[in-house]
Amino acid sequence: MPVVNPTLLLSSFSDEPIYNVKAVCQRTGITAATLRAWERRYGLPTPNRTAHGYRLYSERDVAILFWLIQQTENGVSIGQAVNQLTHMLVNGIDPTVSVPETHVPAAPSGPRSPDSISRDLANAMTTLDERYADQLYNEATALYTLETTLINVLRGAVHLIFAQRARGEVPITVERFAINYARQRLLHMIQTTPSALRAQSPVVTIGFPAEQNELDLLIIGLLLRRAGWSVVHLGSELEPSMVQSALNGMNASVILYYTDQPANALKLVDFSIPMDNQGKPIWCVCGGRALQELPTLHDQIPFEYLGAELRGIFGAIVNYLESRLGSARVRSSLQRKAAQ
Repeated sequence: MPVVNPTLLLSSFSDEPIYNVKAVCQRTGITAATLRAWERRYGLPTPNRTAHGYRLYSERDVAILFWLIQQTENGVSIGQAVNQLTHMLVNGIDPTVSVPETHVPAAPSGPRSPDSISRDLANAMTTLDERYADQLYNEATALYTLETTLINVLRGAVHLIFAQRARGEVPITVERFAINYARQRLLHMIQTTPSALRAQSPVVTIGFPAEQNELDLLIIGLLLRRAGWSVVHLGSELEPSMVQSALNGMNASVILYYTDQPANALKLVDFSIPMDNQGKPIWCVCGGRALQELPTLHDQIPFEYLGAELRGIFGAIVNYLESRLGSARVRSSLQRKAAQ
């Protein structure tokens, strides 16, 4: 028997923004280029934007796309279809949409949350099931942005394993598998991310030995690379004090020290702010949980503290780089005018 797709009112679909571009393209079969072209030319659909500019779509946005696709398959031009839909909505008419079974509106709880996928990913790690872990990771990427997938799902699963290991519930082999699984994922994405297109000084990231937070630095570095910025990760094998003198003249744009251990945060008190190759101070910042436990150190460490939340650290660095780039453009423009 032929498959009959359910026909539902457009208003029955949730308007909560949850899907990234990849998920929308997988569900509807249209390309990302077509999706962008429809948004640019016709204003439909109208995705939300995250703080960092990522487009997020709702089930209603996807249903609108199904409706437009169905009209074009019936011989209506996309422009005419958009005009028809706009006219209906303006006049209070609730369009009906024929959708595949896989896109019937979800239960009130909605799609699986990042935390739910993260818990399942941690369970896959406890059984060393790499194939199932891959399936769960891919599910997250189809539903959520890269930030959410990396921070809430991948990092969240590893931190669940850390907690289980601390309680003696899993052996060290599970912890090592979880760390290596996440690390390999991140390194592969870093290696396949094109070099920064902008001519710029790099962001330098530095950790401390014997801390379980290198994944945090790799995530921050990957997000910065994906945003088009240059990153140099010095790792956490060396004590930061060993590279302090080498940072002078390095011409970095930002230096990020990251520590979760109060004992390591105390070492930052004696650090100095290095200068770039023009003799100007480099913006040095500190992240991690250590200063949350020792808040009195805030005024003793010569670096700005950005907190322990990875999104906040990433956003603060991007904002600084963008403002620095804007200032550089103004100076360049003034120099060109002066030369004319």
